[in-house]
Amino acid sequence: MKYLLNWSLQNNMPITIIYLSGNGHISQRKVVVKKLNNQKLIAYCYLRKHIRSFSLTNILSADHIVKSSAV
Repeated sequence: MKYLLNWSLQNNMPITIIYLSGNGHISQRKVVVKKLNNQKLIAYCYLRKHIRSFSLTNILSADHIVKSSAV
């Protein structure tokens, strides 16, 4: 997962994360990582349309965004 977070940071490209909020809600977020340290990441969140901070321990998964192909 750290590799993908670093990839987003270095390439300024969006990724998808599954995040567990402090109150126990799980959400899927499309984000572009702006800063990363050992405890949290700062990212632009497309859902909230704002820069947000995310605790690394609460990120359940991360993945590349897959574009669907036209049929």
